[in-house]
Amino acid sequence: MYRFRIISFFTLITALVALNSCFIVKRSSPKDENQIISISPKPEIQMSEDIIRSKNGDILAFLPKSWFLVELSEKLSNDIFAVAVNPDYTLTAVFSIIKNGDAIDQVVTKEGLSGLARMCLAKHERKTGGGIKQVGTFSQLQVGKKSFVEFDFQSMTNPLVTRSAVFISSVNQYYQFALIPTEITGKELPSKEETDKIFRSFLISIDF
Repeated sequence: MYRFRIISFFTLITALVALNSCFIVKRSSPKDENQIISISPKPEIQMSEDIIRSKNGDILAFLPKSWFLVELSEKLSNDIFAVAVNPDYTLTAVFSIIKNGDAIDQVVTKEGLSGLARMCLAKHERKTGGGIKQVGTFSQLQVGKKSFVEFDFQSMTNPLVTRSAVFISSVNQYYQFALIPTEITGKELPSKEETDKIFRSFLISIDF
């Protein structure tokens, strides 16, 4: 049996609720989207044996060492099935399902993961009047045979950048992973280099 530290952290959950619906679409050029970045299949940080599983079991992911799960609040979207934080509460990992439907299925059939990323952003944009801007462009990431499309974003009033990636499981279910910097304890945030390593290691650990 896997052991998790499960906690209830109201301030963190409140921040996640605010971030959950605040995205705005910014189109990337086809040239940017066609670039594929290959990632080594070996994690760059030490991972634990603690596992996150999707509700229907089609994906799983390992947590970095010392990270732990947060008890999900009823205020969060039902699409979110796992939230984990690092010991300093300066980074939060969020796993969520992107519900299938005729419209999104047609876009994914035509455009693949890039279309899924755009639809994901557009869905959140409809729920808000803006407030978040995309940073950079969509990027295709390849980890062995696993494919992801990454997009980063930040609040119009906060320079902290959230990193996110979408992917499709073996049973054709759509998912989103996000790594969110959180300033709720006053502790120094990890450097961009360290955050990048953690983000890549999470992606490497995801099995679908």
